[in-house]
Amino acid sequence: MITLFKKRTRMEPLRETVQPEVSHATKNSRLSDFIRSVTTMGSFIILLLVYLIAKSLGRLLRGRFQPFTTVVVNRAVKLFDNSHVGSISRVDLIELSLKNMLAKKTRTFVTIGGMTLGIAAIVFLVSLGYGLQQLVISRVARLEEMKQADVSPQPGAKVVIDDKALNAIREISGVQKTLPLISVVGKVNYQSSISDMAIYGVTTDYLLESAIKPVEGKVFNSNNLVMDTSLMPGVVAGASDVRNPATPGDEIQKVAFSIDPSTWLKVRDNPTITGKILGYTKRTEGTNQGTEVWGGSYIADDGRGKSGITEDGKPLGKWVKATVPLWTQTTCDPTNQGDCEGGHYMVKRDIDNTQTQVVGYVAEISMTTSGATIQNSGHVLGVSTAAGNESSPSATPDPNASINFVTIASISAVPASSDVQTIALADSAIKQAVVNRSVLKVLGINEADAVGKSFTVSFVVVGDLLSDPAKRIESAPATYTIVGVTPDSQTPIIYVPFIDLRSLGVTQYSQSKVVVASQNDLPKIRKQVEAMGFVTRSVADTVAQINSLFGTARIILALLGMVALAVAALGMFNTLTVSLLERTREVGLMKAMGMKSSEVQELFLTESMIMGFVGGLCGILIGFAAGKLVGLILSVFSLIKGVGFVDISYLPFPFLATIILLSLLVGVATGIYPARRATKISALNALRYE
Repeated sequence: MITLFKKRTRMEPLRETVQPEVSHATKNSRLSDFIRSVTTMGSFIILLLVYLIAKSLGRLLRGRFQPFTTVVVNRAVKLFDNSHVGSISRVDLIELSLKNMLAKKTRTFVTIGGMTLGIAAIVFLVSLGYGLQQLVISRVARLEEMKQADVSPQPGAKVVIDDKALNAIREISGVQKTLPLISVVGKVNYQSSISDMAIYGVTTDYLLESAIKPVEGKVFNSNNLVMDTSLMPGVVAGASDVRNPATPGDEIQKVAFSIDPSTWLKVRDNPTITGKILGYTKRTEGTNQGTEVWGGSYIADDGRGKSGITEDGKPLGKWVKATVPLWTQTTCDPTNQGDCEGGHYMVKRDIDNTQTQVVGYVAEISMTTSGATIQNSGHVLGVSTAAGNESSPSATPDPNASINFVTIASISAVPASSDVQTIALADSAIKQAVVNRSVLKVLGINEADAVGKSFTVSFVVVGDLLSDPAKRIESAPATYTIVGVTPDSQTPIIYVPFIDLRSLGVTQYSQSKVVVASQNDLPKIRKQVEAMGFVTRSVADTVAQINSLFGTARIILALLGMVALAVAALGMFNTLTVSLLERTREVGLMKAMGMKSSEVQELFLTESMIMGFVGGLCGILIGFAAGKLVGLILSVFSLIKGVGFVDISYLPFPFLATIILLSLLVGVATGIYPARRATKISALNALRYE
């Protein structure tokens, strides 16, 4: 016993060392066998599909493409036929399976018919889900609207939509356009009948991006966001914004200026963008004093980069001459270098180690200026506060400015009422309007005769749109001409040029439409805009809810169709099992002639996959045709109602590929048991089977 125990003790370490190696090798062998089986089955399925499609096309086209299909099949055989030497070719297995199936035509057709009905039920129900989803989305949103978002200020918040906010949004990567909207109440007078209606001040681009298409006439042509003071001699839209000829270096006015936070501006030795850069400066505590002068032109979103002209017509820009502290642009480490700011700017110091202060010129970019105009003539309407980016002098600026209008006292020096101030529209106002059908109903104007009709309107602007919330402005009555009629017939809405309402002193906007370059960028850009304190809305939200709703509906419809497919699969399984029992002698004969058990298994699997594939194709055709038929029937009623043609059936390609794959999987699943059972049949016993 002691000797036996010692022998077992000596053997245990060997057992512990050898056993894991055997287990690991076994696992690798099983894994490689599984991968080999999957690869073999995949190549066989591809070969089967190529063979069936090529042969079907050859028969449908009556042999005209027979040479082409033969070449395709031969190349597929070379690529995917992995049969070994001495074994039956897979193409021969496929052809033998087809002959066996045709020998029992009735049974084969019944089996394929059951599979067809199951697949057709799934295709029909799911295609209705996809079709209804597309129909609803097409009525709710256009493709262009999926790249748009409406930006509004939060109720009660101090953050407003003004020119500065629009510039900040426009600088977000991926944003193409920012289109502001001004919403006011208009008192419309037509034939001595006065009605209050919603008035929207918009640009032409806003109407086009919103797909507002007139059924009569056209939209007005105006994309201006600021008043063109060149058309208004002696009138200034912004302090000292005069188009009278000037000379570079001329002093405009003494100003107080404040650079926007987190902004670095170039300081030059003369007021041109080609001047030598003395350094960089930024916002300092308090408000700096300087002198506003004319200089070289530059790009600025508010137009200050080209707000003046020389005698020979060359554009001039506004510059501020002032004593400012300097920084040097370089790469630095804020942790180890105390003078480093933001990792890119170092304090520039003099010999006495104090920060350098120089008299230089700074373009009026990303800064707020205010001051008294030094002019011989001209009326000041307000102060410009918007910002832009300095670039080349040849570029054309975006005429988007921030203008704070103040009320001009009357000639008799009697101040206007503190409750409601009356301001006349600018002489350059376009005074054209696009109205909807609801407006025409209220005014009693015939739609066919609406274009060219005129009405009188006065606009009421409340404090939310003005720099002073306590103010309330009502414009003097002005005559507007209808140039277009839109099909909307719910709420009376009138669209007028944005610049017309802007001339009343509006500095804050009701909302803005943001247009992005790519639909995929919209969620990211919306988050950035919302981080600024605004609220965003987009049709994409509605579309997402619709997609989620119909996604759930499609799953339910697919499950209903799977019931029919399960019944068809059971019928197919029963047919193959009965077929095996009837062909027992045939299996024995094939084995006696030298066919391997694996080849017998592939033969039965081939038959089941062919039935599944053909049933899947027929099911797709029947289900799709049934969906189109239902759509055609509904279209008859919709055409009578004047809605137009309705298509409620749609099949995306990924879904079709999934159905084909599902058909093959059902064929494999129902054929595995009969195929394996066929391999276990003894050739000798099978030949004796009656």
